[in-house]
Amino acid sequence: MPQAATSDLDRRVALLEGWKESQEPFVLSLKDDIREVQARLTALQSHIDHRFSDVESSIAELSKRMDAQRDELKGDIAELRTELKGDMAELRTELKGEMARLIQRMDTQTRWIVGVQFLTLLTLIAALLRLAH
Repeated sequence: MPQAATSDLDRRVALLEGWKESQEPFVLSLKDDIREVQARLTALQSHIDHRFSDVESSIAELSKRMDAQRDELKGDIAELRTELKGDMAELRTELKGEMARLIQRMDTQTRWIVGVQFLTLLTLIAALLRLAH
């Protein structure tokens, strides 16, 4: 009986070794496939890292451009504000001059009107005095 058990054990070991040998090409193929997948994942990760880096640099550049445009716009607004203040001061000065000229003209015309009315009154008084004598 021990010889039968040994021969049965040898037969089983031989079967296992045969199965192991038949599976070796499959295992090697799997190892190669895993290496290929790892290489592809590494390349993909590198590509994604590069793309993220590109996006980050694009965002940084865009931010710089927007900051520059904002600063330029602030400068333009300040310049326009200064120009507007100058224009308003100039218009105020012109308006004061025009108002003074109009007031002077109105004073002159008022004097003329009062003078003509006074002369008309004197003429009427003189005419009435002639009629009364």
